[in-house]
Amino acid sequence: MRLTLKLLFPLAASLSLLSVLPAGAAAKSCSSYSNQAAAQRAADTRDADHDGIYCESLPCPCLKKGASGPTSGSSPSSEKGCSKTSTIQRLGFSATKYPNIRRHFLRAVRAGWPRTLVLRRSGSDGRRNRLLRGIATKRGYDRDEYPPAVGRGKGAGLMRGINPVGWLASVMYVPSSENRSHGSVMGAKLRRFCSGTRFMYSFY
Repeated sequence: MRLTLKLLFPLAASLSLLSVLPAGAAAKSCSSYSNQAAAQRAADTRDADHDGIYCESLPCPCLKKGASGPTSGSSPSSEKGCSKTSTIQRLGFSATKYPNIRRHFLRAVRAGWPRTLVLRRSGSDGRRNRLLRGIATKRGYDRDEYPPAVGRGKGAGLMRGINPVGWLASVMYVPSSENRSHGSVMGAKLRRFCSGTRFMYSFY
């Protein structure tokens, strides 16, 4: 009997420890996901402001709390109240932190893709999916696009390809961590601007 109790006590203690762990404890960081919708579906990252929307700095497609599908490249918050400007926005990125993104950008520009892009959130996921449909995935790498899906589909040199318009772009394999970090930073920098805003990459 004493032997049985000795065996049961550690088991009971272990179960009691498990019972105090929070259900659905966050186990991942936003960098584990390529877009906000994916992070929202998983709901296993930190929700810093406790508003029920995860990883708001990640690029779209996006998903609101309680929504059943992505908002087709729109911001987690609507464009109501967004900033309108006629000035070209220079998005600054570290050349040291994003060397492969910079290399792809320069290569694409040399190939004739424009430096000045036009923000067009609507339909960005469709343009991305059409472009990447026939390009194989590669372990440890993402398929970086230039111009990015949210920066093409409208404007000079940005409407190549139809069904959907503007799906064509340059693609290069870039380490996943670098590509997703860059996408997150770009999404945060563009978040406050309305669709139609012109912008360009600038490396320092």
